[in-house]
Amino acid sequence: MRIGLFTDCYYPQVNGVVTSVMLLKEALQELGHTVFVVTVKTPNYDASGEKDVIRVPSVPFAKWKEFRVGIPSFFHHSFYQLQALNLDIIHTHTEFSLGILGRFFAKALRLPLVHTYHTMYEDYTHYVSNVGQPMVKSLMQKSSKFYVQGYDTVIVPSKKTRDALRSYGVNNYIEVLPTGIDVKQFERLPKSDKIIQDLADKYGYTPEHKILLSLGRISQEKSIDFLIEAMPHLINFDPDLRLLIVGDGPFKAELEKMVENLNLTDYVRFTGRIPFCDVIHYYSLADFFINASQTETQGLTIFEAMAARLPVIVYDDDNIADVVIDNYSGRLFSDLEGYIKAILESTISPERTLEMAQNAKDIIDTLSKEAFGQHMVAIYQRLILQKKDTAEEIDWMFLE
Repeated sequence: MRIGLFTDCYYPQVNGVVTSVMLLKEALQELGHTVFVVTVKTPNYDASGEKDVIRVPSVPFAKWKEFRVGIPSFFHHSFYQLQALNLDIIHTHTEFSLGILGRFFAKALRLPLVHTYHTMYEDYTHYVSNVGQPMVKSLMQKSSKFYVQGYDTVIVPSKKTRDALRSYGVNNYIEVLPTGIDVKQFERLPKSDKIIQDLADKYGYTPEHKILLSLGRISQEKSIDFLIEAMPHLINFDPDLRLLIVGDGPFKAELEKMVENLNLTDYVRFTGRIPFCDVIHYYSLADFFINASQTETQGLTIFEAMAARLPVIVYDDDNIADVVIDNYSGRLFSDLEGYIKAILESTISPERTLEMAQNAKDIIDTLSKEAFGQHMVAIYQRLILQKKDTAEEIDWMFLE
């Protein structure tokens, strides 16, 4: 097959959508398919070495300056370039500019059209307006329902996202398919490794310290402030606990002020943005992976940590149902008391904690990149066959 992936988010950006699209591209290529990514141009990024990536001119998107959208006036130039690709199917990964381009292109050439709904936009309405939240949330829900109309299939990464779309009134065929994990990328290094020792020295960690790792985009909806506010309670019980916050985002400066105001500068460190290739080094450095976000559609970083056999302690949310099972493959919490209890019990029972980490790894092995690619190919093949059958039926109608 010749497959077109349309996305506003792609490398050098770093977020869950980028990870998902890049992993899908790799999985499909390894299965022998030809994959083209259609995305936006990024300033100061040299894309000359990219293969099968088509970039269109772009501008920053509203308040999310790190995100970009394609310029519609240039889309007609792209159309002829895309037409020459002779695609069999279009798969969009955005509800914005490149998604609209993908929809137009698929409709114009009568190609099968599939969409992955990555983001629960009602959880991000504070970026649009700080007032009238119920009205803004309702608008986001109606917009999502309107956008996915016309897609042959909508793919969601979790049952949580599927249930949300159904509550919006979406009646498309919905397929639940978690993004796969390239488990080979997350082989944890021993703490004795020089790279890990150098990282520990960089942040002032000793062998006695127990490192709680938060990794991902630093934004308000990720609830990293909850993790910081919990630190004074935790260090009262165990002064060797440390919080390492890896990543960057619009909420970082405010969190840094919070750490300073709470006199936690000796206990909480910020790394800033790191290259994706270094992520495994931080999973290897840490003793626990923690996540308090209630807005994840899937939680890829949670899955990555589990693949690295790093014990996970995360908010009890539907997005990780059947993957993080409390007291079996990790620890779940729903409030501050539960979070503190989960941390402390995990530190005082290391053998049980390691057993849960191994159980987690066994579960994640079933969500491999290879399985993800195979499931997606089956979806594509079904849609291509359906489109062919529909076209033949229309042809017979005209002949009659």
